[in-house]
Amino acid sequence: MRIREKTLTILFVLSLVANVFLLVVVLMPADDLSPALSKPEETETLPTATVAPLLPVKVAGNGSAASMQVPVIVQKIEVDRGGPLFYEEVIEEGAMVNVSVEVVPGKGRVLVQTTPLMGMVFQDAANLAVTVAANRSRADLTKSDIIFSIQGPEDISEIDGPSAGALMSVLLLSVLEDFALNESVTVTGTIDENGSIGPVGGILEKAEAAQRGGKTLLILSGENDQMLDYREEIQSFGGLRIVRQRPIIVDSKEFIEEELGIRVKYVNTLDDLLADLRAPAPDRSS
Repeated sequence: MRIREKTLTILFVLSLVANVFLLVVVLMPADDLSPALSKPEETETLPTATVAPLLPVKVAGNGSAASMQVPVIVQKIEVDRGGPLFYEEVIEEGAMVNVSVEVVPGKGRVLVQTTPLMGMVFQDAANLAVTVAANRSRADLTKSDIIFSIQGPEDISEIDGPSAGALMSVLLLSVLEDFALNESVTVTGTIDENGSIGPVGGILEKAEAAQRGGKTLLILSGENDQMLDYREEIQSFGGLRIVRQRPIIVDSKEFIEEELGIRVKYVNTLDDLLADLRAPAPDRSS
């Protein structure tokens, strides 16, 4: 009996000590607790990046479509019959084609509808032009389809190349930002993801096409400031007269303006191009 009484007494004392300890812990201020029981440390809040809101795209009414003529190089195959044999000759010349763009409700696709057919390089240029225009205007095109339509000469089977890329960017921007274009101006030049206007080939042929199309200003990349021309040289050796074409490098602007009578201007960026392709503001003073 005594052993049992001693055991109960020891258990009672231990229980009393435990209750007193718990009471002290509960009443102690949080700052005095051990690290394991103290409140968690405050974490630093990182700054949140500010993103400009995407703009809604106008898909109906005025401003949903735009078009402009652009000079391109086309290839024609001429068949010449010399006796029993046929000879095919590929001739390159400049021509004006009409490029238009339309923004319609859709699924974020870029579609190219062409007459004549367009090559893969041209279609890649259309996709890049859309990316550049959308980034610049911050327009949300995920629920819109961009449709480029190209109408060229009926006797041309196919057109390819990136030289209409700069114009396609401007056409789409004119729709997204709702501004008119100057129809007396045209441009030939590529465009990259940074909005830089790049050089193209066939400058003289394209200038001739622009002049025939009634354009008064041809805009080129600053990298197209020189072009190759050919001057006729005649040499006589006794009774033999030899005529040959000697290639020379000339200033593109000076040569085209003097020979064709159409003005030329160089640009390097999309912003420079927009300044020249926008239609003049209407005169409201009268």
